[in-house]
Amino acid sequence: MKKLLSLLLMMLFVSSIIYAQDTSELKKKIQMMCDEYSQKMIAGDMSTLWPYYSDDVISMPSYEPTLRGLDAVKASYEKMNESGMKMTKFALTVTDVLQSGDYVVEIGTYTLTMEGGQLPMPWDDHGKYMNLWETQGDGSMKLKVETWNTDVNPWMEMQKSGEGKMEGHEEHK
Repeated sequence: MKKLLSLLLMMLFVSSIIYAQDTSELKKKIQMMCDEYSQKMIAGDMSTLWPYYSDDVISMPSYEPTLRGLDAVKASYEKMNESGMKMTKFALTVTDVLQSGDYVVEIGTYTLTMEGGQLPMPWDDHGKYMNLWETQGDGSMKLKVETWNTDVNPWMEMQKSGEGKMEGHEEHK
C-alpha cells in the first residue's frame, strides 16, 4: 500500500512538472504572438491581424457594447481608423496562461499610446486584458473571446485637468 501511495505521489509530482513546462512553453508562444500582434497594430497593418481571430469571435472592449463575429470587429477597427486615431505604442505582457483541453486563457497587461483624431495630445493608457484562444487541428490558435479595460479612470483624469466636471457632483479630496 505504501508503495502504491508513493508511486501515485511521484506520478502527481512528475505530471505537475510536465504541466508547468508545457504551460511555460505555451506562455512563450502566446507572448511571441502578442509581440507580432502589437507590431502589426502600430503599423496599422490590420489585414494581417484577422487570421488571429475566429469567425465567431466575441470582443468586449472598454466603454463599448459587445461585438459578435469577425465582421463586427473589423468594422470597429475601421471606425477607429476613420477617426484618424493611430496607435503609436502598444505592448502586451502575458502574465498568466491557463489551459483546459483545446482552450487556453491568456491574462495580461497592456500599455499603449494613441494620437490623432480628436485627442488633444498623445494619450497614454495601461490596463489588463483576457483572451480565450481555441487550438485548431493544425496546432494554430484562434482568438475566440477578447476583453480589456483600462486601469486609468477617465473621469478622474478629466477632473485633474479641469475638464468634464459634472453638475451636482463635488470633487473628492
